Amino acid sequence: MKNPNRTARENRRAETGDSIDTIVVCAGKHGTSLQYAKWLMEELGCDGMGFDKRKLGYVSFYKNVVFIGAVRNGDIYMLNMLWQNYNNFGLEGRNLFICGVGLGDPDSRSYVDLLRRRNGCEGQNNINFFMLPGKIRKNKLVMLDKTLFKNFIEVGAHGLYAKEDADLIIERAKNDYDGMSRDNLEPLVKKIIELNA
Repeated sequence: MKNPNRTARENRRAETGDSIDTIVVCAGKHGTSLQYAKWLMEELGCDGMGFDKRKLGYVSFYKNVVFIGAVRNGDIYMLNMLWQNYNNFGLEGRNLFICGVGLGDPDSRSYVDLLRRRNGCEGQNNINFFMLPGKIRKNKLVMLDKTLFKNFIEVGAHGLYAKEDADLIIERAKNDYDGMSRDNLEPLVKKIIELNA
């Protein structure tokens, strides 16, 4: 089956001379993950799609695959679906960029290393892992999220993260936090361009 996204992408590349062969997959319909995905697509002039199990196979048409999802209890939302289909999508020969959006400090080695391990992003040369500072507004959480969030603050954070990382996440969550900035994408954009050359 011919991928209509691929045809549109190739037509646009021919018109603009753009050679960034990249797709951004966003596991979120609103919020920080979606905003980062939109910014990244603008920066690279690349394609993007919302997470959809039926269409996830489209990633096999691209050299670079960027997956952006929120960190929830140490797991990047819906990333497991990408790993479950790793061989089906022929991802071994692709450059993968896994981006978690969370409340922790992206400069904390213990935080980033734990999330990298926990989300299956170790041991393969084609996987590049990035943490992006997120945003939270408690009054915007839906009821189910409020319950999960409360349990995570009271019990889960200290059971999962190192004390310093957990304390920072809890502090940011309790006081609301907005670490979002388009500038946070600079290292990711630089790496994609470097590997695309």
